[in-house]
Order: sequence, then structure tokens, then C-alpha cells
Amino acid sequence: MAVGYVRVSTQEQVSEGVSLDAQRDRLRAFCKHNSIKLIDIKADEGLSGGTLERPGLQAALAMLRRGTVNTLIVVKLDRLSRSLRDVCALVEDYFGNERYHLLSLCGMANTHSAAGRMMLMNLANYAQFEREMISERTRDALRHMKSQGVRLGPAPYGYALSDETDAHGRRLLQPIPNEQEVVQRIKNLRKEGNSFVEIAGLLNAEGIPARRNGVWRANRVWIILQREGMHIARRNRPHIPRRYDPEAATEIAQKLRMEGVSLAQIGKRLWKERLTPQRGGKWHPAQVAKLLEQNTDRQSAARRACELRAEGMTLKEIGVRLTMEGFSREDGRVWYPSLVRTLILSQSDAATEGMSP
Repeated sequence: MAVGYVRVSTQEQVSEGVSLDAQRDRLRAFCKHNSIKLIDIKADEGLSGGTLERPGLQAALAMLRRGTVNTLIVVKLDRLSRSLRDVCALVEDYFGNERYHLLSLCGMANTHSAAGRMMLMNLANYAQFEREMISERTRDALRHMKSQGVRLGPAPYGYALSDETDAHGRRLLQPIPNEQEVVQRIKNLRKEGNSFVEIAGLLNAEGIPARRNGVWRANRVWIILQREGMHIARRNRPHIPRRYDPEAATEIAQKLRMEGVSLAQIGKRLWKERLTPQRGGKWHPAQVAKLLEQNTDRQSAARRACELRAEGMTLKEIGVRLTMEGFSREDGRVWYPSLVRTLILSQSDAATEGMSP
């Protein structure tokens, strides 16, 4: 006992074509010739084969699960699905054992045997390849039409497609008087200094309907203004990642603080310079204050390191001594010899700059 399944993907095929009836006739003839009891034929009219969420297909699978039938019959495998992943899922869930079976008239895919299941997967692979090739050809055709100046999609707001065509056979745009008045209203509101959001709100308050669902939004306003030459979309700027650089941040913060800039303004300047605190996020005044305080501690640590170096201590011994005396680093870690050397060199550079005229 079997249930048949037929499908066409466009509404034009449903209303004008004979594909559905032809599929039904082929299924009935096959079942009659092979003494198969055809219980019902489920159909999906105007639905794509790129998904399994189709009412007709789900009804046919439900008949399998209820035990009403044990076989699903299709004319071609692509009527069932054009996706290899979906076919694999169906084979795993329904047709991978001897409980349910799948028959395809074209190619004679038959899951009653291992060879038939292998043939099914090969046909599914080809069906997906065909689907991808159709998508690729469609994209190339649309790209070519766009490069030739052919308008794709519906007419923009304020216009309608007329029956007249240009020299290339393309339909011309015909202005719509009442919508042109709305376009002029939008342009006037923009000249008065209103933002996109404010313009959309005024149009909605005045009861002027938009073309889609009747509601004006900011993006629809700026699209119209861009088409009318009153707005230029900003290009995406190259993304510069932010970084945690305490030395650079301290240098900038110290200079700004000496100029009398507030902690909050220093934080905004550091954020503008693409610098972040240790744990990311924006700079708060308390974090800026701690940064300046740590800089003072670093200068004190540098002076103490120079004193200990003058006493003949090694860099490692100086690092241990600084930790014991409470000179902590910004990240809370110990003073390594390389860092102690940096402290001493920075103090020497500062002393040299102070002696220079």
C-alpha cells in the first residue's frame, strides 16, 4: 500500500500548467501496472523543494508513521526534495530500514535494497547539483541585467511601471501624482532640518500611508532622499581594533591632566584614540584616576630601582625588593628583570631630559 506525492514550485504551474495532473496520472498508471494499492496522492502546489516543511509532504509522512501505508511514491526524486541533506534525513528517519520504502519512477530509486538506497543517494546528489546550478544561473542573469541598467523588483515610491518601453525593451517609470507630493513633502521637511526619524513620525502623524504596510520608517525616508540626491550614504570605514596599552594611555592621560582636562573628558579622549581599560569597555573617571595613580607609583618604583641599582643589586634582586616594599605592577604580577631594566632606563631618560636646556 502506497501514498503518492506530487509537487510544483510556482503558482504559474498550478494555474496554467498540467504538471500536477501529469504526475498524478503517471503515479496511478505505475501503481495499476505493478499491482500497488494507491491509497491517496498528496500534493504541494507552488512550494519550493528546498525544505521539508510542506503540508502535503508532511501529510504523506504522517500516513507512513500511522501505518496506513508503507511506501511513498514520487515521479522524480526532485519532486520530493532538491536538498541532499533533506534526502539523507528522510532516508535516516524513514527509509533506512525495511519498515518504510520510497519509490521514484524516474531513475527507479527503490529503498527495498542496499543498491536501491545507494542509487537514491546518487540521484539526490545530482538533484542538489541541479538546484545549485539553477541558482547560479539565476544570479548571473540578474547580475547581468543589473549591469545593463535593467530595474529589478517593483517600481520605487512615487513611480509606477508603465506599458511603454525604451529602445532596449525596458519598461519606463511613470510618476504617480499623489506620491510625488509626498516625496516633495519629505524633501521640504529635510530642508527644514528634520531627521529621518522625525520625518517618518510626521508622515505617520499626518496619516500619509507608506507603500508597504502603511507605516513610514527612517530607512524608507533616507532611501527616497538618497534617490532624490539629498542624502549620500556613508561608506563603511575600515575597522581599527581597540587595544589595551597602559603606557600609551598613561602618557595621554598625564598630558591632558596637566592641561586641566577633567577625568571624564580624558576617558572620552582615550576611547577616541582606540584605547581601552584592561578588561575592555569605555573609560570611567575612576579608571582614569587609577591610571594616573599607577603612573605615580611607577615613577616612584623607577626612582627606587635606580637607588637599589646604585647599591650594587642585580636586576632580579631589585625586582624582589620592589615587590617586598609594596611597589606593585598595574596587572598585579611580579617585577621581572626585563621590567626592572625598563624602569631604570625610563628614569635615566627622564633625568637626561630634565638636564637638557
